[in-house]
Amino acid sequence: MKVNRTVQRTVEILELIASSDCELTLSDVTKKLDIPKTSAFDILETLVHMNMLYTKENGIKTYKIGVKAYSIGSNYSKTSLLLNVAEPIIKNLAKTTDLAILIAKETSGEIVVTLKQEPEKKIIATPNIGDRLLLHTTSIGKSILAFSHKQERLIEKIDFCPQTDKSITSKMDLLREIEKIREQGCSISNRENEDYTFSIAAPIFDHRGYVTAAIGTLRLYQESYNPTCDIELVKLAADKISRLQGYKG
Repeated sequence: MKVNRTVQRTVEILELIASSDCELTLSDVTKKLDIPKTSAFDILETLVHMNMLYTKENGIKTYKIGVKAYSIGSNYSKTSLLLNVAEPIIKNLAKTTDLAILIAKETSGEIVVTLKQEPEKKIIATPNIGDRLLLHTTSIGKSILAFSHKQERLIEKIDFCPQTDKSITSKMDLLREIEKIREQGCSISNRENEDYTFSIAAPIFDHRGYVTAAIGTLRLYQESYNPTCDIELVKLAADKISRLQGYKG
């Protein structure tokens, strides 16, 4: 069978950008894949136009995986081990807590929502599958960061831009928060990402002991809310999913 060269290069570019820990420029792509700059540019810009990639410009244009690619990938992820074992657990957790439940993974220094379950009575808008969230302002992001084997590299890439007046804005404050999260086994975001939300999250591990994702709740902030019971339920759910992936911990 004759392989179409452009299609092959397109897939190679998507795989390269998806697997990279850092954002890639046009020059990075051409050097790593050894393809002409004009060909790479045409493919990259077409992928951006189709929302398979998106660009960031901080003095130089870089490329990252886009929402459409995650949407397509989510069809596969429905059969992946993590989401396969997690789905009934998050459904039960949403029913028990009456809260929105999210599972998200880290990619290229951001959090991407891969699965969610709404409660019967939806009160607030929640992120969609494929949406990107920040590492340092969300409970899910902080849970992953606290246990990640790439922690140092991820922290170095964080732009401590506050989302609210309660957001963590320095590396030292984040390191102190990480220490607390590792001791407690869970994290909290108390109006750090939005002025009106409160969230709890716990890390999910695979059979190698690597953190692969995190599970978290999302609710409206209420001063009278006591999170103690929900914290234990989230930790239990995270542990169940981890064990079903072969984690011995």
